[in-house]
Amino acid sequence: MRYSSLEAITLAALAGLSSTQELSSTIVGCADVHCPNPEDSTDNVCTLVDRTFSDIGLVRIPTDIEELSWVQGNSITDDEGERRIASSFYLGTPFELDTGDTRACAAFFHESTARFPGGDVDTAQGTCEQAGVDVACIDALVARARALRIEEGEDACEKLQEDFLGNLDRECRGLAGTDRWESVRVRPIFGTGGPDVILSSDNLTSNCWPIEPKEHDLAFIESHEVTTRNITAARTNDLFYDVTPILTVFYGAENGLVANFSSQMTCLKVVNSSVTLERILEEQREEEEGAAAAIHISGAMAAITGVVTVFSLLLLAGTFLVGRSRRDRTSYVAVPGLPVLERRRRNALGSWSAMARSAVWWLGDEVTFLGRNWGQQGELVFGSLWAVWLLSLCVIGTGNDYLHLTKRFGIVAVSQLPIQYVLALKKFNPVALIFRSSHEGVNRWHRVLGRVIYCLICLHAAFYLNYYYQMGILRRRIVDIVPALGLTAFIGMVLLNTTALSLIRRYSYRIFFVTHLMVALALPPVVFFHYRSSAFYVVEALAFFIVDLALRKMDTFTTDASLVLIPGSNLIKIVAPVPPQKISRFRESPGTHVYLSIPAPSRPSPSAVSATNYIFEFMFNPFSIASVDEHSTDLTLIARCRDGPMTQNLARLANDSTAGMKVPLSIEGPYGCAARFPNLVGPEFDQILLVAGGVGASFVLPIYRSLLGENPGAGVTMIWVVRSASDATWPASDASQSILKDDKVQLYLTGDILESTSGTGTLSDGATELEMTHLSQRRPEYSPDRNCGRPDLRKIVDDVFKHGVEERVAVMVCGPEGMGHELRRYVGTWVRKGRKVWWHNESFSW
Repeated sequence: MRYSSLEAITLAALAGLSSTQELSSTIVGCADVHCPNPEDSTDNVCTLVDRTFSDIGLVRIPTDIEELSWVQGNSITDDEGERRIASSFYLGTPFELDTGDTRACAAFFHESTARFPGGDVDTAQGTCEQAGVDVACIDALVARARALRIEEGEDACEKLQEDFLGNLDRECRGLAGTDRWESVRVRPIFGTGGPDVILSSDNLTSNCWPIEPKEHDLAFIESHEVTTRNITAARTNDLFYDVTPILTVFYGAENGLVANFSSQMTCLKVVNSSVTLERILEEQREEEEGAAAAIHISGAMAAITGVVTVFSLLLLAGTFLVGRSRRDRTSYVAVPGLPVLERRRRNALGSWSAMARSAVWWLGDEVTFLGRNWGQQGELVFGSLWAVWLLSLCVIGTGNDYLHLTKRFGIVAVSQLPIQYVLALKKFNPVALIFRSSHEGVNRWHRVLGRVIYCLICLHAAFYLNYYYQMGILRRRIVDIVPALGLTAFIGMVLLNTTALSLIRRYSYRIFFVTHLMVALALPPVVFFHYRSSAFYVVEALAFFIVDLALRKMDTFTTDASLVLIPGSNLIKIVAPVPPQKISRFRESPGTHVYLSIPAPSRPSPSAVSATNYIFEFMFNPFSIASVDEHSTDLTLIARCRDGPMTQNLARLANDSTAGMKVPLSIEGPYGCAARFPNLVGPEFDQILLVAGGVGASFVLPIYRSLLGENPGAGVTMIWVVRSASDATWPASDASQSILKDDKVQLYLTGDILESTSGTGTLSDGATELEMTHLSQRRPEYSPDRNCGRPDLRKIVDDVFKHGVEERVAVMVCGPEGMGHELRRYVGTWVRKGRKVWWHNESFSW
């Protein structure tokens, strides 16, 4: 536009005249503008110059200029999954309209959130206000246009476009759907730079004139194209019938057709009459149905293979146990050292058996990298294989269908939830039964599968977020209910895996536990409403979880226990009577443990709603059963007082207790895999090595006493490592069973032999004298001087294995993590030499 050399004009519009499209301005389509129907097509199509449209939209612009119209034509092409939706916009004016000095710009707000109400987007229409265009937004846009100053030589429409793209008014954020306008185009329609009307010479190929009345002129103003790939038929339909708000601003009309500066907001879309689009969408729906079936099949395959794997292991375990039982009944046990055993060891079968044992042992070794424990090698091997299998189910058959691939990752991850929940069960864990393990042993596989599921969920979320971003609909979609639920589930998985990091667990195990519990309960329903087809998997997972919680609650009993501080240490001795109907379960299997919780009467705060009181609802700490009284129903637990609220409260209760005072405690159990241990006192093992560190003796000692009780001549060696003499006094309450008088037990004091730990009691002179007396009466080779300091585990292991080349050895350890790793390293040397070893590590943090 040309202005005088010193002229500076302002785009202006009367805010009072800014209005939404009038209801009388109905959008009409091809049927109303008489689009022809070619003989070789079932479509009503409209070819205008060089553009052919399958659908048309025509609406009047309510201005002082009569019969101004906006016309939109849409077309869609499909090229191997890549769909192009092209929109062209035309201005319809009366024949040879003289606009005089009227100047006008049209602002096209492409890809906005404007939508007409109603379920059928192809036929829906209404006012701009009904389409979600707020009057406040229109006023803000008009005010911005009115305040814009145009210097000499500047293009007013181009300047307005720059201002719109660079600024998003708060009132228009809902219409934009993001924090800025993604696609706004401002084009001149009257005045300098305005378009020329389409001449008959330019339109020789036209078969229709999409304007009413037919004598009106048309001028091409703007085009917009959306290219998509791998989107749903519903989304294609939405894009094709998208609503485009058009703000028409008239200005500078001193001698023009518009009496006042004004602006009008018009909402335009095409109206359905397209058979071509219906055909494309129908084909696309058929493809989607096939993709949906493939998605469900991949999820089912992932779930079925998991179940088949578990049952296969169960069958193998059952076959092995039956075979071993038959061998035990029909075979004699060869005496170690006989020539027959030497020949058996040296033949091919013996060599293969030795290699198999070495391989199994290698799989159980820990992987340490950058000072961090990454789990056992078996976990990494089998976890990686399972991850590769699941990834293959995610990818195979997806071709170049991006959304199909994205959904596969989601459904395959969800299909693993039932197995994941089963692996976390405590009361009834079928996987633990198969592997003859405890729920703690199976829990490592729960962690492995959890990492695999987390990776699949991360990829699923990343692919969808990338798609939304590439399509420019991220801000709009993440607030829709289905994507929002998916994002909620993803955030829950992030929280769950973040709090599972060893750093967080060491800082506060309670944060990890509470987060795990809350997410485990909330995740299935959130996933169900996010994707209804996941119902089978999430209902199954939630059912497992709830049933396990109910069984655990039913198996928990509250009893009045006595708490005693062990002198000279920070240990607490808990003696709790067990209901008579349950005591047999505790006596049958030494080496088990229970979960201890604090009921309301024993909590530090009397208020039921206090945070201190509430936190005990999520506390279930494991403690090994140190002993079960043979003449009563009492069981004994040993707890070391730490900084956590559980043991601190136990110490408080012990300090506050007077002689004979009982404290209510809740006990759940017993748990552990001791009941599924091999027959340690039978002919299967020749030597048994038991190693305990600190209160780890509460696990080892009952097993040791049980072994000697069944077979006093068993080749058992027990190593017990404590910091101070006072830490070893708790088993000495019964003189007839005093561990300090037993020559088969080697006691090692790593601190000062008279050291009193910084505990809650003091070591009396009598207790010290008793301890020293017992130590001095031990065999000469294990005198107090020799047993001060850390034990030489390498020598101890070598001495056990050097008894006989063919002897079978069982090794059990319960103590600090470092002690278990060191002992396993020394035992592994003999396993690699072909020795038969059964190993169990009842690890705990010390």
